[in-house]
Amino acid sequence: MSPYTEPAAPAGPDGVRAVANASGLEAAGWSSLLGAEDFFQTPRWLTVQEHNSGTAMDFLVRERGGAPVAGLVTAWADTSVAWLLARPDAMLKRALEQDVPEAAGVLRDVAGGDPDSLLPSLVCGGRHLGRTRTLASADATEEDLDALLERAETMAADRKAATVCFPHVDVRDTSLVALLERRGYSNHPSDHYAWLDIPQGGFEQFVEEMSAHRRRRVRLERRALTEAGVEVNVEPLTQALAPRLGQLDANLLRKYGNPASDEGSARMIGRIAEIMGDDVLVSVARQRGTVIGFGMVLRSRARGEEQWYGHRAGFDYEAQGRLPLYYDVLYYQVLDAAAKEGATVLHAGIGSVGAKLARGCRASEQRSYLLPVAGTDDTAGAPADDRETTTR
Repeated sequence: MSPYTEPAAPAGPDGVRAVANASGLEAAGWSSLLGAEDFFQTPRWLTVQEHNSGTAMDFLVRERGGAPVAGLVTAWADTSVAWLLARPDAMLKRALEQDVPEAAGVLRDVAGGDPDSLLPSLVCGGRHLGRTRTLASADATEEDLDALLERAETMAADRKAATVCFPHVDVRDTSLVALLERRGYSNHPSDHYAWLDIPQGGFEQFVEEMSAHRRRRVRLERRALTEAGVEVNVEPLTQALAPRLGQLDANLLRKYGNPASDEGSARMIGRIAEIMGDDVLVSVARQRGTVIGFGMVLRSRARGEEQWYGHRAGFDYEAQGRLPLYYDVLYYQVLDAAAKEGATVLHAGIGSVGAKLARGCRASEQRSYLLPVAGTDDTAGAPADDRETTTR
């Protein structure tokens, strides 16, 4: 829940209003704005994020004639938040390390030569990794989306944020791209988002459609796991699994430079199990009974279509050694289970795009859009602790 305070204003049929917390989104008509691929902006998942993000979140709804036509999620990002893959300073640093051409211009024009100056930031469109965007009904107009951004930018200025950031805008989201560029946002590539169309025949059909060379390689990988006594199964996420999965999750996060603790990861995974119920599954690798790797998948059944989203993973790197666990845990077993459930798409998310493309995924470039906020100074800080939610 965000502690943003606004002056009271009379309710009206048109305007942008803030919903106090994720539990109020259903009543606000939020779900009517969701498309088939907006799982990470569903009220249930936003409830998970509200518990796990470690920061203030806001939920803005644009209404016309008393009905919702557009929505926007925001989260406050400063140095205390651990989600570096959606934090503008960390994303710009990574782009500079990778010599992304546009990054130098953003460093100069938005960050004043110092990526750390991008914080604090109001992160918009959801802090999930890929396809961050505004929500809109079929009746939404450019004016509606403009009103949402205007409200978010005003909020950022009132809170003394340094920037407003949409961390992973898909280049195919041309209406949002045009709107952000018209409002003066600068951008640099942030990653690629990958997804895989699930063959009805599951893993066997998936393998048969590979080249002969890669097909042989996959068969050898699976044989190596069998010979090492590793079994991989897709099963419900339970509270009993959370402590061990927390250890493995933290292993992966620390390996790639993200702050993490076993206990913190375990608590987060336990909350996901509690809130998501049957819509969260785990692909678990066990070696002679000991869990040595996992991948988490989330099931979306919006608009009559089931799609699966890869969300987290973790491994016991000492036990794994040179075993080819990654693809069996995150792709092959999940594909088989998803096909049996009639799912149509496996969302593989960002990172390792070359390896994902080699295994049949499609991918689209994501870009981080940044707007400097005028009038910020050294008094910038987190939102105050009191807020009235008003309709305006």
